[in-house]
Amino acid sequence: MSAKSKSNRGPAPKEPILRILCGKSAGICEFRGCNERLFYDNVTTAKFNAAYVAHIIASDPGGPRGHKELSQKLSDKLENLMLMCDKHHTLIDDPSTGGKNFPAELLQDMKREHEENIEQVCNYLNKQRTEVVNFSSSIKGNQVNIIYDDTVKAVLPQKQPTSQYGTIIKINSVFPITEKNHWSDLENKLIFEFNSKVKPAFDRFNDMHFSIFPLAPMPLIIKLGELFGDKTNVDIYQKTRTPDTWAWQSGEQTNQFSISKSIVNNGKDVALLLSLTDIIEECRVTNIIAPNAIYKIIAEHNGVDCIRSEKDLSAFWHTYQNACNEILNTFGGDSRIHLFSAMPVSAAFEVGRRRMPGLYPITIIYDDNSGFIPTITIGG
Repeated sequence: MSAKSKSNRGPAPKEPILRILCGKSAGICEFRGCNERLFYDNVTTAKFNAAYVAHIIASDPGGPRGHKELSQKLSDKLENLMLMCDKHHTLIDDPSTGGKNFPAELLQDMKREHEENIEQVCNYLNKQRTEVVNFSSSIKGNQVNIIYDDTVKAVLPQKQPTSQYGTIIKINSVFPITEKNHWSDLENKLIFEFNSKVKPAFDRFNDMHFSIFPLAPMPLIIKLGELFGDKTNVDIYQKTRTPDTWAWQSGEQTNQFSISKSIVNNGKDVALLLSLTDIIEECRVTNIIAPNAIYKIIAEHNGVDCIRSEKDLSAFWHTYQNACNEILNTFGGDSRIHLFSAMPVSAAFEVGRRRMPGLYPITIIYDDNSGFIPTITIGG
């Protein structure tokens, strides 16, 4: 890769400098947008040396981007060298157009961008790997879409996605939401998709990590949380509208959650109201069922941004588990929890994930569709 010195050229770069250049460029052409591998052929797998060392400031003062002082001074310096393929090395050094079309500032930007990208990729190699799971289903008849690149941005740089496209779970029912079979159809499809796409990773890798991005009705997100369970390594994300991102909006706890209760009479039916994004009035519940007790979990600050951080989410699910434990101890394991919720998707996922299998009472999940209706039952 080194060239013979001429009387009017500066010193040729020494071997250690060339090795560092190959390492910082990862053996890939540094011309913007090229990315040609210079020591390996992707098609034939042949190994060879097709690399050229290009000078940003020409080593000859009379060459493209030459300088009467800097050409000699920078000729063998790492910061003045770029690794390139034959085509682009020839292009930037064309005697008639190279210096004009490819000034030193442009090539310096190309070198910096390329080597910073390589360094960033290398940093990812030491990050925990996670499988991105995008789960979507139409919401009240409206189709929703999750853009994979947006979810990856939320994962990076703390973790590195395991696969190029992630795991996509997208389900819809053939039955209208007004029909009884609507929710059982969705539940069966979700279980099938989970068992075929996610569960094999559990069976193969005990320490597999998942990052979950859901846009779906709350009962389905709760069910997905139950399927994952609290024994798996899972991070849950939720999308915000302003700013338009999946990333958490704070690193600190920004909200508090409290439990209140009113016991009507002895019995086995308990209503659990989760008033996080909005307040659920008791009359909307008692018009549908006659609970023996009503428990409420209320956010100190209601609204769509009631859970802005992972610490907020942790505070919520600990409160939720405390409520479930009290219901269990007061009414027994054979009682029934009727769950009515106004909450973010992250909270819905944790409701399913954090319930104790075989311990907590069965939970009947209600969805608000011009009035609450029973949908999916978990546990039991």
